[in-house]
Amino acid sequence: MIVVDASLVVQLLVTKQFSAQARRIAAYWQVMGIRLAAPDFIHAEVASALYKKVPARIISINFAKEMMGRFYGIGIEYRPASRLHNRAMDLALELGQRMPYDSHYLALAESLNCDFWTAARPFYRATQPHHPRVQWIGNA
Repeated sequence: MIVVDASLVVQLLVTKQFSAQARRIAAYWQVMGIRLAAPDFIHAEVASALYKKVPARIISINFAKEMMGRFYGIGIEYRPASRLHNRAMDLALELGQRMPYDSHYLALAESLNCDFWTAARPFYRATQPHHPRVQWIGNA
């Protein structure tokens, strides 16, 4: 199992800097039968990231909705974020994060004893070297 965050999922859905790497590694995970997991609030984060591109006229609202449909087809197992809040807040404090959103993904990866993949380079940098199971798509 691998935990993925919204930043990585958005790389799969729309063309961004690390989309090619994200699609390549996701295809590998699929071939290898590796399951993906994320906190259940990832839906809102992905929708927000896609919608942010609509007023900026980068994508249309219809395209954003289509990509949400594609998101649901990725096959991510959604885990209750409510079980992660306390550890996520501890991690956010440890890592000097202003908000604990990203730390929820790390807390989930810890609880599942698996790697966590992100496209958020600042968060990745904050976790290194003390959380070596956090992987940045730019290194793939």
